[in-house]
Amino acid sequence: MPYGMITMHHAVKQMFGHKPAPPGEPAPPRASAFVWEKDRGVVHPELKAQFKYGRRSDPVFDLLEYCWLVYSKAWLATGAQLIGRTGDLWVPNQLSKAGMTDTKTQTLWDNFTKGNIQVMDKWAPVVNDCWVLGGVHRQAEFEIVSVRSIENLWDFRGVRHVVTAREILGLIHFGYKLQELPAKTSFICVSRTAAVGATIEEYDRFMREMESKGPAGILSLIK
Repeated sequence: MPYGMITMHHAVKQMFGHKPAPPGEPAPPRASAFVWEKDRGVVHPELKAQFKYGRRSDPVFDLLEYCWLVYSKAWLATGAQLIGRTGDLWVPNQLSKAGMTDTKTQTLWDNFTKGNIQVMDKWAPVVNDCWVLGGVHRQAEFEIVSVRSIENLWDFRGVRHVVTAREILGLIHFGYKLQELPAKTSFICVSRTAAVGATIEEYDRFMREMESKGPAGILSLIK
């Protein structure tokens, strides 16, 4: 079922929110909720402007806002969402589909951009998951622009899925099927029930299960 801002915030906070320390023990330091930040600790002007009377100090609060932004942009988008490696996505002919020309200055925070490609100044797996779910909930087509090679799906050095693999696995899990045509390779929705019922919690649980299988879990995805 499509998320609203309140239901999404509740789901993400339940999964990643700050857990209070046991009685008598000091509270652990609050680390950044993001895996990557273009400018560490800097609050995006568009986010900052939304709160004239100040913002919460909990780092997870920013994570909530990023999750909702990418989800709502993807949910409201039209046409195919594009997935793949950054080097294949962040090029002029692909960015134009999202209304972008410069990833150094433009992101989904800009009102004129579309949710077909995820370009943000901060990133975390759950942010990416929420962006995917925005498209899944509208049963969008997902076009993959990168080759399904093992190096594009599994990071042996980091011992983890490449984001492209996380996207593909999530799509298959939530009712999508691969469609290979001469001009493009896409994932199309074949189960509306599975797509509409997709949740952040199930995406996270499923990926933890797949990660436990190591690189063997992506062998079926390789072209």
